Amino acid sequence: MKTQKNHRLPLTLAGLMAATLPPAVAANQGSSAGVIEEVIVTARKRAESIQETPVAVTAITGDSLREQGILGAQELSKSVPSLQINNSTSPQIFIRGIGQRAPFARFDPSVSVYLDGIFIPRPDGQLLDTIDVDSVQVLRGPQGTLFGKNNTGGALVFTLTKPGEEFGGYIEGSLGNYNEQRLQAAVDLPINDELLTRISVNTRRRDGFLKDATGRENQSIDRLSAIFQTRWLASDDLTIDGFAFVGRTRENFPSYHCRIVNEDALFVNGLGILWPGDTDPNNPSAYKDNCEANSRESQADLHTNQGDSQRQKKDQDELMLGLTFDYQFSADHSMKSILGYRDATKFNPQTTADEGGPAEFLRADLLDDSLQESLTFELQFNGVLFDSVDYAAGIFWQDEYKSERFNTANPLVGAEPTKFLGLAAGQQGVDIGVVGDLLNTLTGLVPGGTLPLVAGALPLATVQDFEIDGETFAAFTQATWHITDNLEVTLGGRYTEETRDSYLVTRSADLAEVTSIISSADPRFVPVLPDMGAMAFLGRWSQDPLTIANNILRERFTGDIRAPLGDAKIDQREDTFRQFTPMASAAYIFPEELLDGSIINSAMVYATWSNGFKSGFQEPFGLDGLSVVEPEELENREIGIKIDALERSLRINLAAYSMTFENMHLITVNVDSNNTLVVGSQNAGESVIEGAELEVMWFPSMNTMVNFTYSNNNYRYEEFMDNDLKSLALRGEFVPIDRSDEEFAVSPEETAALGIQYTFNTDYGRFVPRLDASYKSDVYLGLDRGAWEASKRKEALSYADAYVLFDARFSWTNDRDDLSIAAYVKNLTDERYDIGAVAAGDSIGTLTTVLGDPRTYGIELRKTF
Repeated sequence: MKTQKNHRLPLTLAGLMAATLPPAVAANQGSSAGVIEEVIVTARKRAESIQETPVAVTAITGDSLREQGILGAQELSKSVPSLQINNSTSPQIFIRGIGQRAPFARFDPSVSVYLDGIFIPRPDGQLLDTIDVDSVQVLRGPQGTLFGKNNTGGALVFTLTKPGEEFGGYIEGSLGNYNEQRLQAAVDLPINDELLTRISVNTRRRDGFLKDATGRENQSIDRLSAIFQTRWLASDDLTIDGFAFVGRTRENFPSYHCRIVNEDALFVNGLGILWPGDTDPNNPSAYKDNCEANSRESQADLHTNQGDSQRQKKDQDELMLGLTFDYQFSADHSMKSILGYRDATKFNPQTTADEGGPAEFLRADLLDDSLQESLTFELQFNGVLFDSVDYAAGIFWQDEYKSERFNTANPLVGAEPTKFLGLAAGQQGVDIGVVGDLLNTLTGLVPGGTLPLVAGALPLATVQDFEIDGETFAAFTQATWHITDNLEVTLGGRYTEETRDSYLVTRSADLAEVTSIISSADPRFVPVLPDMGAMAFLGRWSQDPLTIANNILRERFTGDIRAPLGDAKIDQREDTFRQFTPMASAAYIFPEELLDGSIINSAMVYATWSNGFKSGFQEPFGLDGLSVVEPEELENREIGIKIDALERSLRINLAAYSMTFENMHLITVNVDSNNTLVVGSQNAGESVIEGAELEVMWFPSMNTMVNFTYSNNNYRYEEFMDNDLKSLALRGEFVPIDRSDEEFAVSPEETAALGIQYTFNTDYGRFVPRLDASYKSDVYLGLDRGAWEASKRKEALSYADAYVLFDARFSWTNDRDDLSIAAYVKNLTDERYDIGAVAAGDSIGTLTTVLGDPRTYGIELRKTF
């Protein structure tokens, strides 16, 4: 009979030690090198050594997070292979090129995040500060079997430090440039031997480093959070853990810079429209000038110019409650139930001017407060059958409610009569002959000039109230058969059923009323086509009639919705999406006798076939109401090897994979049935991701640590058909275009990280200098075909450049190990690099880019008691 592993370890031992950052190191008998101690993870819902787990997983302890100076989840992407986290105008988490680009409530995240087993369903709550975190596990690849919410990219699993049995804790403070102030503290307060409590608090503030021309300081930090935990050791077999997390955020999003990428884009010159400020129809420049007024070339370093209308605030309150029952009901079987509740409110309005300049041309406003509420329940059974089969099985249930109110708005624009007739031809119910005759008559009333036309050719205002009720049910099971001491086979599967019930109320600008208001206020505006808000201006372009007309509306409607709204259109739709996601893996641990005499101390090889699924959804699609986006599915084939060598002072983990993606969710620009441009979602037919990841840790001596990670991901579309936007917008014609030659957006193909740390033990304490370098290759930021074609002319029009960041840290700890002081510098060389935004070449014709943090530095002090 095989030697049994410790299957009875409770799952609360999750992630006690680190893999890619320095775990504890022990003396190596007969050698000057250190020994990497065992790392325990729970990637398969049971505690087991990371080197015997056939999963691509990185585990990092809370101590290791602190040693590297990682204060938030977004900094994990500096050292974890294939992980890309952007926190620009919206949070984005990508693993192996798979993630969610947009922040809207209708999108489920492709990468799931868990806090003490509780699923966090919205991206704006996923980028947690590492407050009182005992460990973080990053699971790469689809988690389609065991983890609470099915996903296609992977999972980030945060585990809190649990209450201790004795009074104690720590307090940590930090001061830095940009007026950074941070205070973090935790204390264990045991009530008695059975009932333990822990309280932790965190506050962090930093001024914004992007100075806008309006005087705002964007990309600021202002967070306050607290966690209260209890642990009741009810019996030798039953442990009950509870926590309450409250968080308050009052920050400013980053502002961004703008660059024109395509002068033939629809909103630049493609439609022949003029914008407020244009006074010469033969040389319209207001749109282009607006973008270039906020280019990096026109602004000083770390300065932007986004105008008074921008509301960059990121205000959110959050409450999370968790309750976990862990019951060992027999020697070989245990049960765990996890109940979670989350309530979050985003305080609006928030505004994004997609054209990137100071003028108020294109607006996307989140209005009123956005509500998020979710309730989750998970029941797990774990244990051993027949002395050789480890199993995990259970059910997962979630109920979630989300609401948003958003307004898409553009100003009244203008055109010459010929151009206007082309725009009007695409509108339903327009008699071009009658309109042409009227224009000819009015042109004769303008002596010596052309006839300026003003119209609501773009959406003047579309206000949508959107509510989603979602329910998820899943049943899962997975079993590992230890055929021999060295060979195991794992089979698993999950059935998921997700129901989405969406309710949408759409109100668009009443253009006939707009026409009446403007023509009544200024008789020089003569109605031509009231249903398009079209008016002829009996004057000259040099008088800037577009600014005059838009100012009339602004004076009449002073709020966020600057136009009268028509009758409400109500849409309601319920859909259910079902999927079964199986997995299978095999792993072989090399026998010790086979490795004797070699430099390798232990080795495991594995092969995995797994599947992932992300639910479909309904989304607002302009005036057409709700449309359905189908679920995305992922099939992953992976092989890996995990090696400890050189008397366990060297660890090398390598994974290679090939993933086939069906119906990938992509953000694109299209038109609704009224020929109005809409930013929405569609499914790419098929795509393939192939790549490899390497993690190396080496202790060449007791005092020296070196860690290195590298990932290379090659992305390609096998099938990606879209429609030519210009043909749709101008003629209502569906002209297919093949976009399968484009690159994936947002994720770099290559990432690398190198960390070096040395420990000096002296009579005056322990001194530890550390240097980290991280590399990201260039990133494609395109949204549409025009952006890709622009990148072929010049990469800088649609790409963010590759970059290398250096972080340095020097710490001292006293000989009692209860006081430490550290000085740090992040982005040591003050590199300017982009962390997100978008290039849209067909429609708005701009590239907007967001800068990452410049050089920051400070000093920290930590006292434990």
